[in-house]
Amino acid sequence: MPTREDNDLTRTRLAGERTQLAWVRTGLTAIAVGVGLARVVPLLDTAVIEWPYVFLGVAYCVFGVGLIFFGVQRGKLSADRDPEKPVVPGSGIFLAGGGILLGIATIAVVALAR
Repeated sequence: MPTREDNDLTRTRLAGERTQLAWVRTGLTAIAVGVGLARVVPLLDTAVIEWPYVFLGVAYCVFGVGLIFFGVQRGKLSADRDPEKPVVPGSGIFLAGGGILLGIATIAVVALAR
């Protein structure tokens, strides 16, 4: 019969796995948005200038890969029982800044579409 401490450790480990999967899912979504921006949006309107959408799509794909990498690294760190290791990798600040820049760039491209 598992002890209460075993149950707590299992619950914590599973919560970390769910969080890691959420990061991966968000990264895959960003990649899908990037593919849509780079390849689908220019096909919908042939009069639109294509390069801003391609650039923005590639940026979303790179951001998605960064999210997946961050989630996997965070999952590895949270699975380690060493209390001296940080729980969150230092790349989180870069991801937050990248998300803000992508949001501003998306607003600019949508506002200046014509």
